[in-house]
Amino acid sequence: MPGGRIVVTGAAGKLGRLLAPLLGERFPLRLCDIAPVPAAPGDEGLQGDLSDPAFARRAVAGAAGVVHLAGLVASRVSFEDTLDPNYRAVLALLEACRLEGVPRFVFASSHHIVGALPADRQYDESAPIEPDSYYGLAKAFGEAACAMFARRHGVRTLVIRIGNGDPEVADARRERLWISGRDLAQLVDIGLTAPGLTYEVVYGVSECPNALFANDAARRLGYRPLDRADQHRSPAFDAETRWSAIGGVFMADELPAPFHRTR
Repeated sequence: MPGGRIVVTGAAGKLGRLLAPLLGERFPLRLCDIAPVPAAPGDEGLQGDLSDPAFARRAVAGAAGVVHLAGLVASRVSFEDTLDPNYRAVLALLEACRLEGVPRFVFASSHHIVGALPADRQYDESAPIEPDSYYGLAKAFGEAACAMFARRHGVRTLVIRIGNGDPEVADARRERLWISGRDLAQLVDIGLTAPGLTYEVVYGVSECPNALFANDAARRLGYRPLDRADQHRSPAFDAETRWSAIGGVFMADELPAPFHRTR
């Protein structure tokens, strides 16, 4: 791993707050967000808008890698709302990495990129892209942008299609795609350090019963999940509710009954 800090974007968000202490055990960090970011001793905090190319370049200058968590996440969000945080920001950041010679990029994609697929079977990273929302559509753009910068400009990239990263598992749908903080940190570490990596897509899931995703691609890179979803159920765990599409409420908001919850 070359010298320099690891930039964590979206550091003030849920996943950023979860990952920063874990990644900080291995790497010096530069924590970046559009909101104020408290930084641990020895880390840097940086506030600004990544859709601004000048700020994006400032954010990655001298960095050894970028973990891009930032973005607008919502089920009922318009295309226009996603343009700056989910399109322009990822392009500005990738271009900044190219210009500054940043060698590694970890992109936080989402299971919502395939959220319109039926939830009655298991999928791997070759599943057809069928987003469930404008949020999922933006992740498809992000993955394509990462592939272009990896293949054309040598920004080595790991795409992690994150399942659910809540501290506890709330229901039966999320139990099939949940990931713990330390398992997600392990995948990020692989993206920052794995030799021979050019561009790979993996799922961000721990060990899950009746798993929605086969994660052989991650295992080939050395991933060994440490946690099981069924051992982290919340006290109010809902074992009964099912959804017919992977994306759950993201898919159901605008669609008729066949895509709604079932029991």
